Amino acid sequence: MRTRSAQVVALHNVRSKLEYLGKAFASGRAARIASLNRFESDETLGGLERLLAEQHTEFDALDFVGQLSFGSGRDLWGQEEFHSNMLGWLLDPNQSHGHSDLFLKDFLKSADAPLTEHSHDWTETEVIREWPHVVDGQQGFLDVLIVNKAQQFLCAIENKVFSFEHSNQLTRYRKALKDHYPAFTRHHVFLTPQGELASQEEDQGYWIPLMYSEVSCIVQQILEYNESSTDENVRAFLRQYATTLRRNIMPETSLTQQARKIYLEHREAIDLIAANKPDYMADTMQWLKEAIEQQPEWKLDIEVPKSVRFLSTNWDRYEAAQTSSHFSKPSAIVFFEFGFVGKREFPLLGVKLRPETDANHGLRQMLFEAVRQHPRSFRPKTTILRSGWATLHEENSCVLDESDYGIGWDDGTSRDKIQDWVARFAEEKFPTMNDVIVNCLHEYESGKQG
Repeated sequence: MRTRSAQVVALHNVRSKLEYLGKAFASGRAARIASLNRFESDETLGGLERLLAEQHTEFDALDFVGQLSFGSGRDLWGQEEFHSNMLGWLLDPNQSHGHSDLFLKDFLKSADAPLTEHSHDWTETEVIREWPHVVDGQQGFLDVLIVNKAQQFLCAIENKVFSFEHSNQLTRYRKALKDHYPAFTRHHVFLTPQGELASQEEDQGYWIPLMYSEVSCIVQQILEYNESSTDENVRAFLRQYATTLRRNIMPETSLTQQARKIYLEHREAIDLIAANKPDYMADTMQWLKEAIEQQPEWKLDIEVPKSVRFLSTNWDRYEAAQTSSHFSKPSAIVFFEFGFVGKREFPLLGVKLRPETDANHGLRQMLFEAVRQHPRSFRPKTTILRSGWATLHEENSCVLDESDYGIGWDDGTSRDKIQDWVARFAEEKFPTMNDVIVNCLHEYESGKQG
């Protein structure tokens, strides 16, 4: 048995350790509070907020068209080829922009091309995209090549927006140009968002680094000082391109770059905030379930990830409503479903029809036709019923919007909005929709009995 003195010593040791842990936790808490305070007082947050607000309010046609892109959803500005094509178009004096050699001259000035060259007439210049060549048996394509045979001058442009120089590209391009145009004055430009140097020290003496802010500045100058001579449609297009560069490419104004910089400066505070952010989908699903359970004629359906399903209790008396199976369990052939859409994953209500089986073929067709006969109540997403999943109805707006994901999330405002929305739907829309489905189920079962 341990002596009393030994127990006292042990307790003293434990107390010392607890005091140490207490101080450590207090110190850590103080450090976290200090980091949060520094984060809150950082003036660069204001700039980030302005950029973010601009993203939401200012229309960017190039961004929009890229997102459409025949269903691909890819941003135009996110493709390096797009920016190279833009450069080729702007630099070519004979293209449809109508600015002759204005952009070309200003670009050469910004790139420190020999003054004696860009002071002359450049209207006969040829601009080549993806100039092909072979060096040491290796095929290559230079992004943009400007050639003026009259002045025996060329300017090579290698454009890197979202990728990096590789495989000694700049060295090979330089050698190929020297072989093909030995008598020309050759100027080389390495264009990147941040004005990076060539990776090979030898190439740094040939390739002039140029930032995309220079391109943006030239576009802005053309818009500002050549208003009367610029076609209205060209002006609108150039304004959109300038907006795209400012938002997404130029590091000093890019939302991504600003956010990255702030994160690196306040990593501890931001990680603490991120670790304690709400689980929006989990909260929304729970609130939807609670709202559904408040409706006496509704009942929750089987649980599936990222959706909340419910049924009408009026369907229980119809065996045909359970003609589908889900993991060996009877499942409703038709059901209401709150799915989640968009980057924010807003809740959106729809009515879903399960895939076709031998048992439910006839009923599926009847439900689909019944829905189509009631366009005021249902908005089906297809005009032809196929054998897979079908959406018989989808609401034209989500239950929540962006404004609901702020401080109202914790004070009950967003939760109340969900409950109010569900209650309003149950009162105003559900009865008619339910009647259509019930009548269809009744007609189907009556026909089978007959």
